[in-house]
Amino acid sequence: MRESCPALLKHLVHEEKRLRGDVLRTILNGELVQRSQDAKDLVAEVQALTTHAEAIRSGLTKKVTAALHAVHLMSSQLTTWLGTFTPPLSSGGNAGVSAEIQDGMYAQCSQLVQTCSDGLHRMLAFEKERAHMQLRCLEEKGGTAEERMSIWTRYEEALNENQLHELRKTCLNLRADLLSCMHTLKNNGEHLSTEPNLAATTMF
Repeated sequence: MRESCPALLKHLVHEEKRLRGDVLRTILNGELVQRSQDAKDLVAEVQALTTHAEAIRSGLTKKVTAALHAVHLMSSQLTTWLGTFTPPLSSGGNAGVSAEIQDGMYAQCSQLVQTCSDGLHRMLAFEKERAHMQLRCLEEKGGTAEERMSIWTRYEEALNENQLHELRKTCLNLRADLLSCMHTLKNNGEHLSTEPNLAATTMF
């Protein structure tokens, strides 16, 4: 394969080397730490609030959404970065790195990707639920206007409580998964190899 596809091999070597350098310089030695600190600050902010309306007025919901998007991109880059080491994580490990260690590192980064996606989807689902139920309670026929307003008021109160709970849970999960990812990479990064027959490399 090496002899029959020299252009492909050259391209991959160049791109993987650039990616490893970029991730080491910008993410592992910078962005990952900053994202963890940002998540810690978000947890403190959301725990200080008593209503979801306060989170909206203060701009916290937008900050959480922005953080989820940013960490999703970063963690996706980390999973791609892990795939540049030899052998690829899907090949079952080598003498220096067991399949369990490789899978654990990849799974931790993938979990971070999933945490961000799930958080964003749940926040959207709550907003869709709010719009749908408000329309049903206030616009559909059945009962008087006062009765429909009373139903919506009770439902909105429960919805606000659940949205605040969801916001808190999302921030806590983001913080916890970032820390777990950092620990996993720190503890196992030294085993990553870029050479077929080497047990380790000096990435960390």
